[in-house]
Amino acid sequence: MTNEHTLSTDIQRAAPPQVLKVTPHGRALLFTLEAGQGVPPHRHPGAQVILAVLSGVVEVRTQHPQMLEAGSVTTHDGDETISLLAHQPGQVLVTLLGG
Repeated sequence: MTNEHTLSTDIQRAAPPQVLKVTPHGRALLFTLEAGQGVPPHRHPGAQVILAVLSGVVEVRTQHPQMLEAGSVTTHDGDETISLLAHQPGQVLVTLLGG
């Protein structure tokens, strides 16, 4: 397993996401990413995370990394570390439930 510091060395931090909706039970965030941009390693303790790649190709780095293309959806336990890296320009909808 790679440590968090190593994972973040090739990620150019993306601009802050557009906050689409905030409720007492979660929030929806829209990230617009250029190739090489992403979100450094972080956690969302107590939350469940749903990631939907709307366009582009994004690497989701967790204990079990995945390469996701447009139309792909995955879930993530917010207690675990996650980072994102865009391999192609695109948009990712991140929905945080709880936490």
